[in-house]
Amino acid sequence: MKTWYIPEDRFPIQVTPGVQVIGNYYFNLMLITGKEKTVLFEAGVSGIVDQVIRQLGMLEISPDIIVVSHPHADHVTGLPGLADRFKQARIIAGPGAKTFMTHPKAASALIAEDRFISRRLGEEGLTPGRPSLDAPPDAGRIEEIAGPARLNLGGGLFFDLLPAKGHSPGALMGLAVPDQVLCCADALGFHYPGRDFWPLFFTGAADYLDTIKQIKTLTPEIICPAHQGPIMADNVSLALEKAESKALEIIKMIKGSPLNDMELVEKLFEMSYKNEFCLYTKKNVTNCAGLLVKRAREYHSPL
Repeated sequence: MKTWYIPEDRFPIQVTPGVQVIGNYYFNLMLITGKEKTVLFEAGVSGIVDQVIRQLGMLEISPDIIVVSHPHADHVTGLPGLADRFKQARIIAGPGAKTFMTHPKAASALIAEDRFISRRLGEEGLTPGRPSLDAPPDAGRIEEIAGPARLNLGGGLFFDLLPAKGHSPGALMGLAVPDQVLCCADALGFHYPGRDFWPLFFTGAADYLDTIKQIKTLTPEIICPAHQGPIMADNVSLALEKAESKALEIIKMIKGSPLNDMELVEKLFEMSYKNEFCLYTKKNVTNCAGLLVKRAREYHSPL
């Protein structure tokens, strides 16, 4: 893992004149800066909020818009701290995000996962600047927008919000135009830089694969997942092929396996719970494996 690790002092990372990656190696937030407005895409976890606020202060930027890519714990538990610090910011998410966040079962899971991630960040030498959440994020300020929608940031820079189906309810990705930088959250899976992707088709395998095909048609020059750093131009095509082929490989394995569902969940857990993925609870990753089995079983397109 350390071969690919990006040290904390490398952030912010300037990927184009209008786009920077802030946060840290494990949790990336994208800053898209036009002449008139700035978008912060992703909210991360509570454990990186103070780091992000420091980085934004260093850049002398207060985001006008915060986009929650989707309502999973590692993308939304940083929202309370960011929303409190940037009270003027408009907060956007996709349709269904608020309902997911406020469901009692999801709310308790958000708190538990954020607590575990904060502890793990500390073990990795990235000590959080504040306690983990003791209550779920408040969805009151969130404005739900069904993409596609274009945000005009001024100076000829636009940020296109697009639906990203297959991974999570209320999921959005964003394309900075004309920079052609795609902020894709987890739409390609979990990013093991330079190595592979682990598929994350939690709401639908067909939708997930369609989203990857859509990303290909967008012809991004740079891709910024939510984890482990940006994918630069020379590696974009290979990354898209890896993400698609890995998803198809796992679907085929599940559908063709003689193992029962419980045994498949155990196998997928053993395959995936390593390196960067160990920042998450075993319970969460086990649940993720269960969703992969379920969605693969539902997938009926030719492999």
